[in-house]
Formats: sequence, C-alpha cells, structure tokens
Amino acid sequence: MTFTPTSPERPAAEAAPRSDEPPARSNYGAVPGAEFPVAVYVSVFAAFAWIVLASWLAFANDADADLSLGIAAVLTVVFFALPVLIRLTAMTHPRAHREKANDFLASRVETATGTLSGSSAWLQVVLIPGALALAATLIGAVSLLVH
Repeated sequence: MTFTPTSPERPAAEAAPRSDEPPARSNYGAVPGAEFPVAVYVSVFAAFAWIVLASWLAFANDADADLSLGIAAVLTVVFFALPVLIRLTAMTHPRAHREKANDFLASRVETATGTLSGSSAWLQVVLIPGALALAATLIGAVSLLVH
C-alpha cells in the first residue's frame, strides 16, 4: 500500500517532499537583502562610516588611541565586507534575480512583526545606526571641548 498526500491515512502536512524539489525554506533561492533597495544599505553603511570618522577626528590624538581606533576601523571593514561579499556571490548565481520596486517608499515590506510601508521599514533600519552616529559626533565634540 502506498501513501499519497491525498490518502486519508497520511495528511497532506506529513507528505514527504519530492527528491527533485529543494527543501522548503523561507525565501529559498532569493538574493540576501533583495527586499530593500541598495539606498537603504548605503544609508546604514554611511552612518557607520560617520561613526568611524567622528571617532578618528575626536580621539586620534595619541598613540594608544590610534591603535584602538585602527583596530576598530579594521573590524568595521570586516563586519561590512562579509555581508557584501555574500550578496555579491549570490547575485552571480544564475537563478538570482532582483525584483525592481517602482516606488519603494510607498511599497509594502513584510517583516517578522507585520507589514510596513517602505518608508517605515527604511526608518526602522537606519534609526539605530543614525542615532549611534549622532551620539559619536556629540561625544567627540564634548571630548574636544573638554580637552
């Protein structure tokens, strides 16, 4: 006796996947990061570059600080290079394609907590890096004024 997905002995939810189909995964075959336009990622990179630049300008006044800032800069480059390399590798895959959104700011974006407008999603993505960049600037300015 063979079981088929429609047989009453075996519900459809328990049906074994066919061997020629890829395993069921969320966004299988999609390019990582394709849900946002490149401008969203550039704004996050720019905020973190602002943090590193503000730190260098404010605190690079002795050899001990230069070493620490140099290590932080190298770690920042590595931190951002890995996702960029993963995305570039995925883009070269023959099945990878990027869907172009006509108007991202007004489009709908699915998130783990629900659907957002593109502008709200962009704001949520850039809010923390932007706040950190502002904090680095203010802390650096206070440090320069005090010393």
